Amino acid sequence: MNFSFKHTLLSFETFIVAIAANSQITVNVYCDQWAEYPLVKKIGLYQTPLVSKEWLARDMPKLAELEARSMRYEMACGKDDLYGQPCVTGSAKNLTYDLSDINYLLTQAKRYSPVLVISHGYTPTLLQSRPTEWSGFMDRPTDLDTWAAINERFAKEWKAKRYTNSYVEIWNEPDLKDGFFTGTVDDYLDIYQSAAPAVNKGYADIKVGGPAGAFNGWHQPLVDRVKANNLPLDFLSGHAYGAEYAWQLDAMRSALTRLGNNEAEMLLTEYSPYAAADYQKDGPVERAEAAMTFFNALPGMLECPDLTYVNWAQYIDPGFFVGDKLGLIDRDSGSRKALFNAFKLYGMMPADRSRITMAGQGANGMASASPTCVTAVVWNTQSDEKTVKITLNNIPFASGRLEVYHIDESHNSWYETKRGGALVKSTSEEIDIEGGRVVVEDVVRSKGVCFLRITADGATALFPQIHLGTIVRTHQWFPNRSNKAAYAIFDPKTWTVRLSSNQEATGWALVGIEAENMNDVLKVDGTAKGSMLKRNSNSTLNIRVDYQDTEGKYIKSTLYHAGLYSADRKTLLPWGTQRQPDEVIEVDNINDFSIDIASHAPSNFSGRIILSFDMLAVGAGAKQNFQLTRGTATDIQHVYDDCTMQNGTNNHTTSIYNLSGLQMMHTSKGINIIMTPDGRCRKVFKTGK
Repeated sequence: MNFSFKHTLLSFETFIVAIAANSQITVNVYCDQWAEYPLVKKIGLYQTPLVSKEWLARDMPKLAELEARSMRYEMACGKDDLYGQPCVTGSAKNLTYDLSDINYLLTQAKRYSPVLVISHGYTPTLLQSRPTEWSGFMDRPTDLDTWAAINERFAKEWKAKRYTNSYVEIWNEPDLKDGFFTGTVDDYLDIYQSAAPAVNKGYADIKVGGPAGAFNGWHQPLVDRVKANNLPLDFLSGHAYGAEYAWQLDAMRSALTRLGNNEAEMLLTEYSPYAAADYQKDGPVERAEAAMTFFNALPGMLECPDLTYVNWAQYIDPGFFVGDKLGLIDRDSGSRKALFNAFKLYGMMPADRSRITMAGQGANGMASASPTCVTAVVWNTQSDEKTVKITLNNIPFASGRLEVYHIDESHNSWYETKRGGALVKSTSEEIDIEGGRVVVEDVVRSKGVCFLRITADGATALFPQIHLGTIVRTHQWFPNRSNKAAYAIFDPKTWTVRLSSNQEATGWALVGIEAENMNDVLKVDGTAKGSMLKRNSNSTLNIRVDYQDTEGKYIKSTLYHAGLYSADRKTLLPWGTQRQPDEVIEVDNINDFSIDIASHAPSNFSGRIILSFDMLAVGAGAKQNFQLTRGTATDIQHVYDDCTMQNGTNNHTTSIYNLSGLQMMHTSKGINIIMTPDGRCRKVFKTGK
């Protein structure tokens, strides 16, 4: 009896020790080591038409607190009791439009989120087969020619309002028969076939796609219809509610591979990690744990570089007859929920991810760093409280301000505390950083979040709004749609490009920014991590400018590199002139030079360019960032090295023209010579012809 009791007591003591060990989380962050995948701000938002203008006026300015890059809006034509409806009235022969309320929402969203995703649906009352029934909006339009005309008119409106670098979805969840469409898959494909070319006709620069599927069975039929009829399809989109979404992405990837267009994108235009039972009033989505759930969902999405944007459902709680509470903002009070504050904390994290190690069970974390800011976040996936010790190593500055935030039942959660104002710090103090190292010990409560940030003295905004021109359209490139593939990511707010070869030694990271009204000179500042090797004649790291003429054709290109380029390269860009560059300029340092847009432009330049960032076949694990800002004519003089004139002569000169205070002489032998005003040669380079 005594032995049994003693044995039981020892087991209990061992159990207590095990609980204590499992409640301790040790975190080490290495600020000087980049890690995959970057914490880019591709997680946008979705606003339903179940909203009032008063709520929009109250809550849209709060978007300024978030680093959300996209906003989706579902127009909901034909549901005339919703916001902004009816927006189309009259008859097929005399259509009239009132888009004032919808434009109010979109204009407000565009002010804070540079990309819009606009869902064109459903059937307007004048095209309904059951106009007297509320559910008539779900039926196939009775006249597809008129439906096409309506879509063209919408697209012209978005063009007139300058909703650039944006997307149009045809319909919303047509595969959800009980909610949004009564027709068959063929009926939807007819709807798409009539609408997509009309959108393209009304606004050629906006991307068009669909099907915004609730499920994943209609992607393939849409691709087949598109291929059979040569229809535009710039992206596939789908939705997912609940923790799992890989099933949706895998179906879209498979269909896009069949499409055979490496530029076509993949969007998750509605996502929430909550199933229907959990996003009702007083459910988990309202509580502090929603912040933990948000952070827990991020790593998987970031590990999909071919997933361009995610639109989180939803921004403001849907109102009227719907009882769900999915929003970041409480619809009745306008209060910021725990979920809003989680979004805000993520927006405070630099995009370049840092390597992190964690010891302990029941918690996850991420970290990131910039030259002036380091951050770490730990979230507790379990119900017991955990102690956490976070060590930040190799911090790149010597002093700054340490801030610590918590989201849990007692902090920054409107549902529990009934305080829904600005995000509140738990700790804020000035610190000296000895040896580049800071240790923070804290507690992460049940299903809570602990976030810390150290900002250098005198640091500027982490994600400043950069204006270099009007971004018309972003060209993505996905020759290999997998999580291991090389990738290129462009941030339209900050004009930052991130390239990574990821796990592909010969991978192609490529992105193009089509823009107009550009600054004459662009300053390029770059940062590289990992070694870049020239593996073959196609290996390169370059920046290229393609110029459009007044007839809308791309007729000339200028390519800049710093040695990682071969004149024997055979690979062609899939956009722009789609031929080898007309001019090739070798610069001293690809991480510090300027691009003279104006001086290299053709005489009949329309003002539109495609600016491409190209890294190909440089070895696995290579990474390159580029930051663009406004340059000046003075900057351009530092592009060119001192050099001797080829063969010591400038014979065969056929033309001389100014280049920001320099002179360029173009010889009949295809050699360009940059000269300083005093006659010294700055650079010799050959054209690509």
